[in-house]
Amino acid sequence: MSDSRFTAVPISTLVKDGAGRAASTIGSIRIPEFVLFGLLMAGGGLPISMLGPIPLGHVILGLICAYGVFQRPTRDLGKFQWIVPALVLALFYIGMVSLFADPSEYAAEWQERLLRMSAVSVMMLFLASGRLELRSALIGCFVVLVVNVPLFYAGLVPDTYGGYITGLIGDKNAAGLAYAVVGLLALMAVRSRGAVAAVVAFSLAATWLTGSRTSIAAFAAGVAWIVLAPRLPMVGKWALGAVIAFTVNLLAEDYSQIGVFSDREGSDLLRQRIDDASLDRVGQTGFFGQGLGEAYVVLDDRTWFFHNSYWSALVEGGWPWVIFLVAISVLVMVRPLKGQVPSRQYLAQGAGIAVLICATRLGEVLYTNVWGIAMGAALFLLSATREGDPLDASSRQESSAQEGDG
Repeated sequence: MSDSRFTAVPISTLVKDGAGRAASTIGSIRIPEFVLFGLLMAGGGLPISMLGPIPLGHVILGLICAYGVFQRPTRDLGKFQWIVPALVLALFYIGMVSLFADPSEYAAEWQERLLRMSAVSVMMLFLASGRLELRSALIGCFVVLVVNVPLFYAGLVPDTYGGYITGLIGDKNAAGLAYAVVGLLALMAVRSRGAVAAVVAFSLAATWLTGSRTSIAAFAAGVAWIVLAPRLPMVGKWALGAVIAFTVNLLAEDYSQIGVFSDREGSDLLRQRIDDASLDRVGQTGFFGQGLGEAYVVLDDRTWFFHNSYWSALVEGGWPWVIFLVAISVLVMVRPLKGQVPSRQYLAQGAGIAVLICATRLGEVLYTNVWGIAMGAALFLLSATREGDPLDASSRQESSAQEGDG
């Protein structure tokens, strides 16, 4: 006798349904963004560093922009449309400063730097408008950072700094910046508490393994902001920012050579010499700067780039350039003049805090690929939906409930 409560389901149907669910999960990641941004993150440590006269990283950045041109925007920048003319005017300004400047002997090619910065601007705006799918881009970047760790300790990727993680990232400071900032941005791409905890734990451990004290402090400050800022009014956020700035400065000045960092005296002395020479060049710089590619010093017949990204901006483009970079970074990512905002915006704010801290000690940070991704992510969260939000449904509902807080 058959029981009407049960219905036989063919195995083929179960397999088909299971495959459909798997395909749906995979389909939530757009493969072009996943691959291209993964390659962008790994561009510093791939076996091929140049394609003819062009650095591979520049080629990948160009491909990202070219791909984005043919995608439809899903977001509207609304009142943040001012970003577009502001970027155009700023790049025109720094281009004119560089064009009429008298380049020094070891200055980098300003035309190449200007072209790369223009491409970073396009990438940022394409992320903000949804032409480039943000979640897939962040996952692509984060997966490369995860894979880089076992590859590095297996000796399959370059070790350029005495055992501290570099690998596919290519440079110790760039690795510290990537693990700190992208680690925070990756929180936008996960949903469950377990996944959030896993991302934070991995990013903290990997940032520690880069040996970058500034990156460790930046990541910790970003997490502190994400946890504490949603509970504070605007005045409380200002106070929290002051506490973070004071604490980071205290750690940098008084506790930079304790524990595992106690053997850094030699490298710190070199860094101090570079900083002293950099300050000399800052003092010699006029109001409008010396042009792109001039943020370097010569010590012992070797050239060294500045460690402080704010000083670099001041030397290259003068006070107008450094004020623009700081202002646009703070207003878009950190947003100090806003009170309560949707929860995902605090993730972008935490990443912005990390960027601003990293810029004090990690060389070129402002207007890098990581800066552009962080800015694009922040603008994406501030923009309005056109045809559907690539983030999950809960964030759509949250943004809708708090619409207008921009």
